Amino acid sequence: MPEPSLFRHYQIVQDADGSNVELARTGEQVVVLAFDTERLEFVHCHVLLEPLADRAAFEEACRKLQGQGHPLLARLADFGEDDGNPFYITGNVDGETLRAYLNRQQELPGWLALMLACRTLEAMIALCERGDWMAESALETLRVVQTGTQTVQVQVSDYGLISSTARAKSLKTPFDKPAKFLRSFFQEQSRGGPTLPDQMLPGADFTELLTACLNAAHSGALAALKELQSALQKLLPDNLSGEIPTAHKPRALLAAHLASYQEVARGVVNLVRIQSQRLDMANPYSMRGTLTKTGRTVLVEQVPPSRLAGSSVKQLDEQALRRAQKRDFSSLVPVVLVHEGDETTCLAEEMAEGISLADLLRERRSLSVHESYLVLASLDGVLQQLEKAELATRRLRLEDIFLLTGFARDDSRSAKLLHTKLNEWPAFSLMLRAHPTLAAMSGRGLDPAVLIPALPEGKTEPSPWQGAWLAALGRFLVGVVPLPGISPETPGNLRERETLARLFDDEISLHREGNPSQRADFLARYARIVQHHDLVKPVPAAASAPLVEPGGKIPIRPRTKSVSASPAPLSEPLPKAEAPLMALTSGYIPTTEKPTIGFAELLFKDANASAHAPVHDWAKTAADAPPTIHPSESLLPPGEYVPLWLRAAVFIGGSMVAGAVLAHLSGEATWQKLTPRQKTAPSAQIVPKALPYEPPTSAAPAVESPPPLPAEPVPNRGNLMPAPKSNLKETLEQAK
Repeated sequence: MPEPSLFRHYQIVQDADGSNVELARTGEQVVVLAFDTERLEFVHCHVLLEPLADRAAFEEACRKLQGQGHPLLARLADFGEDDGNPFYITGNVDGETLRAYLNRQQELPGWLALMLACRTLEAMIALCERGDWMAESALETLRVVQTGTQTVQVQVSDYGLISSTARAKSLKTPFDKPAKFLRSFFQEQSRGGPTLPDQMLPGADFTELLTACLNAAHSGALAALKELQSALQKLLPDNLSGEIPTAHKPRALLAAHLASYQEVARGVVNLVRIQSQRLDMANPYSMRGTLTKTGRTVLVEQVPPSRLAGSSVKQLDEQALRRAQKRDFSSLVPVVLVHEGDETTCLAEEMAEGISLADLLRERRSLSVHESYLVLASLDGVLQQLEKAELATRRLRLEDIFLLTGFARDDSRSAKLLHTKLNEWPAFSLMLRAHPTLAAMSGRGLDPAVLIPALPEGKTEPSPWQGAWLAALGRFLVGVVPLPGISPETPGNLRERETLARLFDDEISLHREGNPSQRADFLARYARIVQHHDLVKPVPAAASAPLVEPGGKIPIRPRTKSVSASPAPLSEPLPKAEAPLMALTSGYIPTTEKPTIGFAELLFKDANASAHAPVHDWAKTAADAPPTIHPSESLLPPGEYVPLWLRAAVFIGGSMVAGAVLAHLSGEATWQKLTPRQKTAPSAQIVPKALPYEPPTSAAPAVESPPPLPAEPVPNRGNLMPAPKSNLKETLEQAK
């Protein structure tokens, strides 16, 4: 078998017979499957058969597509001319062409045909918003990919970048007529109902109507495209029953060039016990299993052979295995096995029991501004660990970022967390999958780097994890760019989101100019903007200073005070704002330095103190614990909470005091009653203590004892016995 040919850093993929894998061959170009040895991903290499008639127009079109990426458009990675042969490189779309898929469908389920039409129009809208770059044959350039048990996605894999395609665009028919036919077709099938019933539709009629719409689509009909897509989306049922039938599932592009699942299972039969061959369509090339030695749950997949991807993928997997054995990088998904067999080389990674960022966004559509900051700030620390590991990782998808909560992925409490804000979670940590997988290499999933343009010629990128990458990820988190297949919603805090959108655009513009900013600088600007809008602290009256320095950079002010500073007493009232809010583009100089709280600490303490929203205690709810008392139901100020045991103690103690007072007033108190001993024993009369007797001296005459005083009756008070009678003489004798 001949060695695979290498074009620059792109290795041409070979099949089992040693021939190059051709994806398309027309009169204008030849498309072959290749592998990018730098970014570790499969690509489509388009080689034009004729010299360029207008090279400047070709290069200008390629630069525009590079600067306006979208998840539904294959990334234009490279372009140029080599030995007189023009070429351009696009990312791989791991599915079959729309024409090949529709040609083998005699009938289609109604909901699947409707979903396919909506996803096709969505891809056409994304392309027409950037210009008339659709190739002459739309059915050959659109590819169908299954992303879930009930969902499919349509992506654009090729573009019309030469002059002959531009001439064909001028002959397009009006879009209104084919759009009306396609809409009437689905409305007739719905039989007047609000949604399409679960029935089979003729595949030939659907293919003809959809093809007519695609051939008439252009940038001038963008409003009509959006209107048609919105009308068809309303007919799609909300709840779908069952899965996509096996005969109607789109085929994966790389599956035909890889080993079968049975061969992979036989390759690790002595090391891993395969649990099930049921596949996750987000990662369709992996199987779930259990290590026989440790019993740990792992994901097993094949490492692509050298004829497909060379030796770079295996080397990176072995490097990740050595890093995992040292256990110094806890934030990276560990690789526990790299086994090289006679026919296949297999990889096993430990399953990350967490919620992927892609699943969270599909459920929530978008995150709040505070939640996005928490994710980006946490991701900054994990990326530092990735850089310390020195792994040659150039791509991270949303499916490779996991939020670990301490619960298993299938736990019901994890499902409840999907509907809870991140700042109300008790805690979470981030974990990254840094080693390449077949799903990532084949182009499945969502890579935020599609929104980042290529660097200018002559400039190299020291690290892909700069502020521009965080800005691209933030656009998906905040909802500036919605996920494919998910209808965008109107979020709150529009002014704040618009300000953040401008910040994201500025970061990406700096990357386009070749001056990417650091992650810390980007996060500081992000926190500064959110602090301004959320009024974290009052703005004192002071002379305004420019917020933006010369050069377009926002200066960073420290938001926390040194620990050595003496804090203000708790009884001191909070300072009041002496001036109204200032514009976002203006700043202030504080007259006196006050101890403030950092933005991240404030988010963990209370995300929105002014709203006084009840905190969702998901852990107690999951354990069927008694519900907590909302602050609004008590007499305390909002935000203060008194435990139930303290309330019970105060109630019991107060009841006892009140009962004692009432008993004393009524004379029935315990301390007002005599004991049995006090009732029987006579009460002794209290007499003064007798002084010692001194006999009279000779000088002084003797004093006669006075006569005894008559005994006076002692009044009987209550049940007291009368006191015994006594006189002074007897008292003196007793004293002697």
